[in-house]
Amino acid sequence: MSIIFRPLNKYDVHYSVVIDLYKEAFPGAQRIPKFLLRHMLRNGKEGFIVIYENDDWLGLIYSIEYRDIAFVQFLAISESSRSKGYGSKVMESLRCVNSGKRIVLNIEELDEQAENCQQRVKRRAFYEKNGFTSSGYIVKEPDERHEMLIRGGCISKEEIESMYKEILGRILGFFVRPKVIKI
Repeated sequence: MSIIFRPLNKYDVHYSVVIDLYKEAFPGAQRIPKFLLRHMLRNGKEGFIVIYENDDWLGLIYSIEYRDIAFVQFLAISESSRSKGYGSKVMESLRCVNSGKRIVLNIEELDEQAENCQQRVKRRAFYEKNGFTSSGYIVKEPDERHEMLIRGGCISKEEIESMYKEILGRILGFFVRPKVIKI
């Protein structure tokens, strides 16, 4: 049994449940604006990936490549597939697919006062178990602070800023300007 990644499009048999999982797993402030998401999916923009094991739907990933970096912006496993080892299998498959690349992702900053503190601690432990370490940077967006984790090397503040500038583009980058803070 192996993990398979397929680009999401509006004709995918699991399109609706993938979008539902996306909405459930990521609060509104973290999601790509609905109009932009529709535009991306209509035009076949790469990034949204549906995760399968054989023909069984497991979840979704939204990943963007920047130079030798795979930036995982969203990863969610369907509720029925959680706590069965699929997250680690997906992380290993992601590493294989991105062989020779650094993989970065953001997690909610650890905060003992946060309502979901235990969830944050578990999430960090999961990524550490799967080979990720702190990049040494916090990415501060208008309403949130995330710690950037990395697997396969290190990343500089300048690379993070350039990556966000490239990913966000001119229009979205005008409204969203993440601040990179050294820990």
